[in-house]
Amino acid sequence: MSATDSKPTTDSKRVVVIGAGVIGLTTALKIQEKGGYAVTIVAETFPSDPKSIKYTSIWAGAHHVSHAEGEPRQQKIDQETFDVMWALSAPGGDAEGCFLRIPQYDYYFDGRDTHLDWMPDFKKLSQDSLIPNAVTGASFTTLTIDTPAYLNYLLSRFLSRGGQIVRAPIQHINQIIEGGPNVFSPSWAGKTQVDALVVCPGLGARTLGGVEDKDVYPVRGQVVILRAPWVRFGRTTSHLEQGLWTYSMNLSGYRWWHEAGKRLVSSRSSRDHTRYSRT
Repeated sequence: MSATDSKPTTDSKRVVVIGAGVIGLTTALKIQEKGGYAVTIVAETFPSDPKSIKYTSIWAGAHHVSHAEGEPRQQKIDQETFDVMWALSAPGGDAEGCFLRIPQYDYYFDGRDTHLDWMPDFKKLSQDSLIPNAVTGASFTTLTIDTPAYLNYLLSRFLSRGGQIVRAPIQHINQIIEGGPNVFSPSWAGKTQVDALVVCPGLGARTLGGVEDKDVYPVRGQVVILRAPWVRFGRTTSHLEQGLWTYSMNLSGYRWWHEAGKRLVSSRSSRDHTRYSRT
């Protein structure tokens, strides 16, 4: 569908999406591109805003590795997501600069089969190529995502197709259900009909009135950022039952290390720029 075909008309149904992170922007864009919908995103923070702990998408260094572990429904979702992002990362495409295709090496301390044979260039690692304490391993080609760039790509694509955005701190979903997306405007003149409300508040789901999902909570981890433009691969070590994950990824010339709940020590030369942080 072309951008013109997906632009809203007077007959379009009105849809409001709460949240402008990766999930919120993607959801709004996919609904919009179906045609027949006038989509408005309501959020307190947007991609080009100054960094804030309230907006976690901007902090993400993401690469695509499925954790479905063979569960059919989740694996299908992961495969479909990967296919879309692989197409977006194609050379010459509009979003090529948001992605980097890289070789990935996974090492499993528990010896499990992660059912990743559908990934490009997949192969099992031989015993003599494993790192210490790894029982099994695999290599394949995946992609990393420059999330700040990708967020702005999604937002610009949404706006170019006639999407609307409203900046507002939302306390309860009933504010929008009862008043419409423009209820926060000083010049609000009355209720605007909302045909559907889609809630994508990320961590905000824990506290947003009308949702208050206590199963959503932040997790503790540590990140080290190294300026290492010569690194063009990703590595992950894990033990599923023990909940141990350590991974590195390449992001626009940077190498990201993350290990949940553990202290990381990294040797580096004077050419490296390293930043340590905890989440």
